[in-house]
Amino acid sequence: GTTIRQVGVRAEPVEIFFSSGKKGPATRQNTISVNVGRKTIFLVSAMGKDESGQKIEPVELAFQEKYGNILTHRWFGDGYLLVAFTTGWVVVISTHNKEMHEEVHSQQYHDTTCTGMAYCESLNRMACCGANSVKIVDMHGQECEELKNEAIELEHGQITENIEYTKDGQVLTVSTRGGEVHTFLASLPIIHDFCDTKVAYLTSLLELSVTDVLTKEHYPVAIETEPAFVALGPNHVATGMNNQAWFYRLDYDNHQPALRVNQRDYLGTVEDVRLNERYAAVLSEGRVQLHFIEANADPSEEGDLIFPEQGPNMDLTCIAMTQSFLIFGSKRGIIHYFYLGDEDRALVNEYRHEEGEIKKLFPNQLGTRCVFVDSQLQVLLFNPVNDQVLAVPDFSGQVTSCLWDTVDPNVFVLSDGRLFHVYVYVPVAINGAMVNMVGTTTQYPGFTPVQLYNGLLTCQLKSGNLESTVLTSHSAIQPGVERNMTLEVAKKRFFQHLNLLHFKEAWEMALQIKMPELWTRLRDSSLFHMELETAMECFRLAGNPSMVMSLERIRKVEDKNLLAGHITVLLEQDYNVAQELFLKSSQPLAALEMRKDLKQWDQALKLAKQLKPEELGLIYREYGALLEMRGDHEMALSCFERSVQHDPSDVANAQLCKAGVARCTLHTGDLRRGRDLCLERNDIALYRECGSILESLNQLTDAAEMYERGRLFERAAAIYIQTKSFGRASPLMAKINSPKLHVQFARAKEAEGRWDEAAMAYELAKDTDSVVRLLLKHLNNPQKAFALVRRTRSTEGAVMVAKFCQSSGDFPAAIEFLLMARRQDEAFELAQVHEAMDTYAQIVGQAGQVEDYEKLADYYEKKQEHAKAGDYYEKCGKYPQALRHYLRCGATKIDAAIAVVGRAANDSLTNQLVDFLMGETDGIQKDHNYLFRLHMALQQYEQAAHTAVLIARQEQELGNYKVAHAQLFDTYKELEAQGKRAPSELSRQLLLLHSYVLVKTLVKLNDHAAAARMLERVAKNISRFPRHVVPILTSTVIECQRAGFKKTAFDYASMLMRPEYRKTISEQYKRKIENIVRKPDKEEFVEEEAVCACPFCHAQGPETDLECTSCKNVIPYCIATGRRMVLNDWAQCPSCRFPCRASVFVKIVTLEKNCPMCSQQIILSQIQKMADPLTALKQQQAMLQRGEREAEPELDAQQPAPQPES
Repeated sequence: GTTIRQVGVRAEPVEIFFSSGKKGPATRQNTISVNVGRKTIFLVSAMGKDESGQKIEPVELAFQEKYGNILTHRWFGDGYLLVAFTTGWVVVISTHNKEMHEEVHSQQYHDTTCTGMAYCESLNRMACCGANSVKIVDMHGQECEELKNEAIELEHGQITENIEYTKDGQVLTVSTRGGEVHTFLASLPIIHDFCDTKVAYLTSLLELSVTDVLTKEHYPVAIETEPAFVALGPNHVATGMNNQAWFYRLDYDNHQPALRVNQRDYLGTVEDVRLNERYAAVLSEGRVQLHFIEANADPSEEGDLIFPEQGPNMDLTCIAMTQSFLIFGSKRGIIHYFYLGDEDRALVNEYRHEEGEIKKLFPNQLGTRCVFVDSQLQVLLFNPVNDQVLAVPDFSGQVTSCLWDTVDPNVFVLSDGRLFHVYVYVPVAINGAMVNMVGTTTQYPGFTPVQLYNGLLTCQLKSGNLESTVLTSHSAIQPGVERNMTLEVAKKRFFQHLNLLHFKEAWEMALQIKMPELWTRLRDSSLFHMELETAMECFRLAGNPSMVMSLERIRKVEDKNLLAGHITVLLEQDYNVAQELFLKSSQPLAALEMRKDLKQWDQALKLAKQLKPEELGLIYREYGALLEMRGDHEMALSCFERSVQHDPSDVANAQLCKAGVARCTLHTGDLRRGRDLCLERNDIALYRECGSILESLNQLTDAAEMYERGRLFERAAAIYIQTKSFGRASPLMAKINSPKLHVQFARAKEAEGRWDEAAMAYELAKDTDSVVRLLLKHLNNPQKAFALVRRTRSTEGAVMVAKFCQSSGDFPAAIEFLLMARRQDEAFELAQVHEAMDTYAQIVGQAGQVEDYEKLADYYEKKQEHAKAGDYYEKCGKYPQALRHYLRCGATKIDAAIAVVGRAANDSLTNQLVDFLMGETDGIQKDHNYLFRLHMALQQYEQAAHTAVLIARQEQELGNYKVAHAQLFDTYKELEAQGKRAPSELSRQLLLLHSYVLVKTLVKLNDHAAAARMLERVAKNISRFPRHVVPILTSTVIECQRAGFKKTAFDYASMLMRPEYRKTISEQYKRKIENIVRKPDKEEFVEEEAVCACPFCHAQGPETDLECTSCKNVIPYCIATGRRMVLNDWAQCPSCRFPCRASVFVKIVTLEKNCPMCSQQIILSQIQKMADPLTALKQQQAMLQRGEREAEPELDAQQPAPQPES
């Protein structure tokens, strides 16, 4: 009754309320709101200060004048004020410090006046009245939505006075000025049940609706009275209140109205009802009554069962039912499973929970898993198959509901009124069964969960309607998400499938995304949950065949503990866990095999004593080897001895153990016994091991003996040399490859004065310098020393030999070895002093440095030896000096001068050499061949070709036809080798000369027609053969006469009768030629040359005509006949690659052995016809065109022919 605080206001207070703020009950009840004079809202702290003692000043909230007077106000939500005005306006304002004075929402719901306003916290709705209407507004924090379809209109003339909700929000009452009171149903009772995808809920006080959440089909059920509970089964629905229940059959398929099939009265008030296809279970006053749903199934009710029967244990607290089981829990903490078979019904399982009574039961559809809540509000999952109970993690609230997913049997959701907690039950994992939390979703106020289908949670609102929401743990795996899916959504979809243990779907997503880290996550999760197929696919994609093969070997293992143990070993995780799993499995020996594979012999020893004593011998031996390696030799010795004692009959094991005993005996200091044991075993490997042990113990003599017996000769010899036991080392040296040991042995022998043995040892050690030293100083064998140094190129050895040669007067040898020792200056000085410079130059050869060549050039220049001076000036790159000395040598060094000029590519030097060749220097003109070679050296191929033609023409005029032919052929091949096209003049002259050269060969082959045609070709150019005009024309007449070419013979015979030729005709043929002219047979003057096809266009033409009149291409000629080439007989000379007719070329080679073009000897087997000669022509032509791009203005007769035109 004590007054805490008193505050004055400006006007009369109309109404007063305590706030419902954000900071908790104490602060919420500390703030008071006052409607002051219907103008302002006055906010004042009841205590006047906050929790820290700071003073809180009052706040007065004023509103816009258009709103009018304040009718009333209410607190709602998180510190919001709902203010109604007489003008019909309603305003929502926040009282938070940051939002003070800010209007969150304002709207005029009534046009003229507002007479009353009420707010229902349970519905979160506001109702306001004015005139003859009532408006309903749904409040969601800052959002307000008018529910126009729920507005209430009174009869005209009735004016509302006030309005109010009941506390539970089900009834809304409106009073009028006429004294009437109207009561309306504002909301329906929140009762519902579900079965599979169907939900039953109240849509009016006398109607139920059964809705399929997938198809959205509604099935109405008319009922007799307002129900207090509802239960839904596969084909029935039950409603009731107090101790009564009504049962209806549902005809979904035929859409017939629901038919009531039973009505039952129970002894006590019904607390819960559950249905399956046939039975109904009713919980009432601590007992469960089980009966048939339909009355006609058991008219006498004799089949009813009651649990428990009459007695003191009537303490059942909760029930649940599946198709096969009735499940109920008691205050004593017992969960009962009662089987509902078609013929047999029996209690099949009882589980006693020691920690308190069973408050709630939530089984899955089959009843194989059941979530229950005990009196301590623990949430647990029970597996009736093995009575395993698992704690549900990360849940600390009070369970208001629990739903199992109707699609995913291992997923369930817990609700605490604020959040939906999503869990997945893991039945199989390496660590055993478990429950994992996979996510939470906010539970909006008024949302009561009803049914869960594949992550789609259906809730009933306070208005009675159903609304579905997607759990955040399933947001990315809902149908339709896969369309236009981004990478982030795809990854989220993958992880949600993985968290929910949907390994097949996670695998498909990983295939689409193709990210290595996802394969790793999927692989690890699959192995942990023992999904081997998926894990194997992941390892295949990762390119790990060994893991695939390992998993394949255990894939068919059915024992879960055995399989989990194998996977734990493969993952190299806790081997103790793997051992426990193996020991729990049907094959406990796998634990022993694991320890043996891991070489954990101490653990294997313990297991073998219990599981397989016959393996103790092997394990003792292996354990002894491990202890020996660690240095615990006494324990190792004990293990080896126990191994032998355990199984003496195992000879192989005994031998190995005796070796171990020998080693450990030596380690422990018993050298005599250890040595005797080693000699008794007589094993090479043991000898080596014992030798190493004795060496570490500094027992060198015994160690060397063991090494020698173990054939480690190098180590034995090293110890013998170290201990100066050279006599024992000597027999071993031939078996040793170590240079270091040989050097040590050689030094010892040298110290003893045994030079031959020392030299031999040094040679085995590859110590060349020491060998040379002994050969020169002690063994008097200098020639062997010289040969050794020449072979090894040893610098120090070369110095020693050079000094020896100087002392003995062998200066050429001394120069050689000084150069070998890279002492060029000393060698040059010695060569100068003793006139041995030629020797020095010969040894320097091509491997010298520029400085060496300059010294030589300077030396020979002073000696007036111009040829040698020029050579060495050229080698050091001083081309002007080299050319000057070469020209002083005259004709003997012209070729060298040409090479220098070609290498220098200097115009001045070129002009200097040209002047010399043209005779302007000494008045003597040199051979034109030198000028040709100069042009070739300078890569002036056009000038070189022109010069070659001039030279050949000179030789031709002198009658040296073969020389001219060779000159042209060599030039042609040189140009071809340089990738250059031979000029047409060169090609034509080569063709002409070759035609003349062929005549004799063709006559030998008795082919007078071909010989006549070749001579005719020559005779047409007889001016180019001035030395032999008459002989050539005579031969032409004779061969044409023989070939039957009468007209051609007459023409050239007439030419011979000219005065300038007639006198020089051979007397042998003179009369015959005169007769041809005097008595011509003009009837036989018709001559038709044989024709053949052009290889390019296949047009026919004379055989000796090398230009096709049709395609204008130049046709390659045959070097064997001088005629056109033909495709079906095309070959090449194996040497010069000129084309030839294979048939004729074979005859010529058979006759003369040589090619008529290049004069090289030819092997007949190398002559092969070409399958595709035109392609070869094109390739050769392309090669020439790459070397030279300019085109010839006229058609050439060169070889090969230009690329044909199609």
